[in-house]
Amino acid sequence: MAQLVTLAEWAQRHGLTLTTVRTQWAYLEGFPPPVCHRDRPAGTGSGGRSREYDLPQLDDWLAHWQAEGRPNRHVMPENPEEYRTLGAIARLVGVNGKTVTQYRDLIDQRADYEDRGARRHYRTRDVVDFLNQRPGHGRASDPASDGRRGTTL
Repeated sequence: MAQLVTLAEWAQRHGLTLTTVRTQWAYLEGFPPPVCHRDRPAGTGSGGRSREYDLPQLDDWLAHWQAEGRPNRHVMPENPEEYRTLGAIARLVGVNGKTVTQYRDLIDQRADYEDRGARRHYRTRDVVDFLNQRPGHGRASDPASDGRRGTTL
């Protein structure tokens, strides 16, 4: 027998808000359709019945969506222990400089660096490792500061 959940129950299981699920995901092609409706408890008044979804189908869809949204992994360049600017590291791995510099505050917390006059130089290995660990589309690097989620994962 299939395990059935409402979208609200499923969102809560994954630390998402129901609004995110309804407005951003439920309309996407391939999102599982409801399989039945849950009857309202007796004496609860009027209103629509809750749609129920197959839990494994929803979880499979989410895993696939997250995998598709993951950023590309970057190959470690030569001399990964060398200290370089973020712009130089971006060029080495073949991405726009903003792809790297948008994470400057997080990189500062996680990477070794040296201040060399007006420029900060980072150990290349630390920055590339950080880029490869980014969670991907729809996921904040710092879940505690992500206002899109009802709870943290």
